[in-house]
Amino acid sequence: MTLIETQKDKQNPILADYTSKTLSPELYKRMKTSGYEMTPYVESEENSPDSGIVSFLETPRFATGYTAQHNIISYITETHMLKPFDKRVYATYDFMQNLIDIVERDAKQIGQLKHDADEQVKVQKTFALNWELDEQHYDTLLFKGFYAGHKTSEVSGLPRLYYDRSKPYTKTIKYFDNYKASAAVDKPLAYVIPQAWGKVIDLFKLNNVVMKQLAHDTTLDLQVYYIADYKTPQHPYEGHYLHSNVKLNPVDMKIKFYTGDYVIYTNQALNRYIVETLEPQGVDSFFAWNFFDSVLGEKEYFSDYVFEDVAADLLKKDPDLKKKLEDEKLKDPKLAASASAQLYFVYRNSTYFEKTYLRYPVGRLLTDTKLDLK
Repeated sequence: MTLIETQKDKQNPILADYTSKTLSPELYKRMKTSGYEMTPYVESEENSPDSGIVSFLETPRFATGYTAQHNIISYITETHMLKPFDKRVYATYDFMQNLIDIVERDAKQIGQLKHDADEQVKVQKTFALNWELDEQHYDTLLFKGFYAGHKTSEVSGLPRLYYDRSKPYTKTIKYFDNYKASAAVDKPLAYVIPQAWGKVIDLFKLNNVVMKQLAHDTTLDLQVYYIADYKTPQHPYEGHYLHSNVKLNPVDMKIKFYTGDYVIYTNQALNRYIVETLEPQGVDSFFAWNFFDSVLGEKEYFSDYVFEDVAADLLKKDPDLKKKLEDEKLKDPKLAASASAQLYFVYRNSTYFEKTYLRYPVGRLLTDTKLDLK
């Protein structure tokens, strides 16, 4: 039996202390006693476990990563493919029974720990959005496995990895179970979401996020993001073209919102879920999962024969824009040789350009503003 538990560095520290010092050690001990000894989920540092294994980073797309956003302790069991089916079933049953027994015994303590974690999250200011493995620090564990080797593949004729089940071993190996935040953000006072983004609102309702709605059309001074860069794979993952390496340009501006648009204050026990889904840089944010892809397409444009005269007038009235164009032409021969590219340059740097292009639609309210809400 191998086990995935909420990675300790990304679990709320109040819960992580109990999980890592009490609950998990007792589960490992009980499972060994019942004959189904466990080890952490095997994700090798190199080709085989001999090189060490890496603690599985379960981001919010995975069950234990999702429950961590809600301050809930959880596990994923994985019975190894080399084991007979009946032993895989019995091992899973024993694990569930042992977990139920411990949780029943510690029910009041676990309930209090969750309450304390929820209260802490309500006032927490900074939230991690991405994580990376700390390869400089590791623990060790006693690992039972089979010696690995290489032999010629009967399929490809090339070397292939195999495990020699006639040569079991028990040895101490490295366990890389430390992660550090690679991106973090300070929460705003509140997020403001236009009601048009109904799928996001529906998911917030399903997760019991407390939301208010504007009672009147309101213009707000807040911070918004412009998407500066992002990477998207050529092939889908779980039916989505998952964005990553998102770069943002934060801008303070006035934006008009409308009656019924949603205001989500970050004084909730679900702050972690709210922040990690609404901040575009989050590894499993709603932006990463394509909920806001329509802002990535430029919808407005111009007709050359109409904009020619407008562009000429803009350059006459704005010497700085004209100089900027001339400087760019000197640096970029392709721009200098293209009439349409120069028109687009003027358009892009004018007030006619589509202001919502690449603008992430969720606003961040940073100051305490009195709002008429319903």
